[in-house]
Amino acid sequence: MSDNVIKPFNVPAAWDAETLRQDQSWVIRLNDGHREELFAALAHFKQDAHDRGLTAQWLHGNMTPRPENFPLPTLAGLLRQAQTDLEEKYGLILIKGMPVEHQAPRDLQLLYAGLAGHIGTLRPQTMFGEVTQDIKDIGQAPLIERRGSKHNRALSFHTDPCDVISLLCIQPAHAGGEGLFVSSLAIHNALLEATPEHVRTLYEDFSNTYQDYLFVRTGTNQDWMPRQATYAMPTFTAEQGRFACKYSRFYIDQAQAIDGIPRLSAAQTAALDALEREMANEKWCFRIRYEPGDAIFSNNFICLHARTAFSDDGSGEDRRRHLLRIWLAMPNSRPLSPRYRHFFFQDTAAGALRGGISLPGISYS
Repeated sequence: MSDNVIKPFNVPAAWDAETLRQDQSWVIRLNDGHREELFAALAHFKQDAHDRGLTAQWLHGNMTPRPENFPLPTLAGLLRQAQTDLEEKYGLILIKGMPVEHQAPRDLQLLYAGLAGHIGTLRPQTMFGEVTQDIKDIGQAPLIERRGSKHNRALSFHTDPCDVISLLCIQPAHAGGEGLFVSSLAIHNALLEATPEHVRTLYEDFSNTYQDYLFVRTGTNQDWMPRQATYAMPTFTAEQGRFACKYSRFYIDQAQAIDGIPRLSAAQTAALDALEREMANEKWCFRIRYEPGDAIFSNNFICLHARTAFSDDGSGEDRRRHLLRIWLAMPNSRPLSPRYRHFFFQDTAAGALRGGISLPGISYS
């Protein structure tokens, strides 16, 4: 990419941590009326499913609410504004006060999915079609092929393969487990001012591995699985004047262990190291100490997220850190560079239904 194309992005999404501390417009606080509305919507969803003979579908996790069968007369307006702000403002929304205590697990998933469905379209996170995932430590920390949702180690700044990621806190950690967020536009701008050569490199392709744990390879699904172990993409792009960042150092480094993958050049390593250093700058890093009922929504193209290591209270299962995760496709999403077109983002057009694990019946080249 030529120098005259790379420029700073002076938009609200290029925020620093102090901006989010001072301006609370990105925080939605639910009141008792909102919570009553959520429970009424859940009852409506269940009754509608019963009337259509579909109760077993939601009981077994094979059916989730949609706005038309999960009505939120007053909350819907707030959630439409959240949808706009996720794309056009800070790229971050925090909803506080979700009713998580004393809820049956399935009801809690339905309440969360029903609310999130008014912001975007839920996308599968596994080939089994799961649209809500439990985030709990189940002991994967020692594994090489570990999933961030299944261990208690720190996670470095990264993006997930969807337009928007959401996390709902049911039970915070006994210690640690803070959510960390930075604006990728702010990082881009800071690096461009200080070391433009690194920014130019970050607009070039890097080899990334696919997350094998997302896929269960059987004799029946080979035709629609990723055909290669890796894919190439840049960290930064600008398509039709809209910035986007996709990044995980873990999967770039993992690709280096695969035979035949080009080795990182000195310039690439230096650019990645500079990016990591800038993201660690407390000026940019906004920390969230999750409380029960906190639901964070983060636009993956303009925000990166991370997590501090955590430890659990050993006194009982209900005292262990427990979050739920949802991936969303957004109807008002930005266009993406064709260089981001791979298994997770087959359609890069603005507003496309994309991200997550697409299931059989959808063609992948």
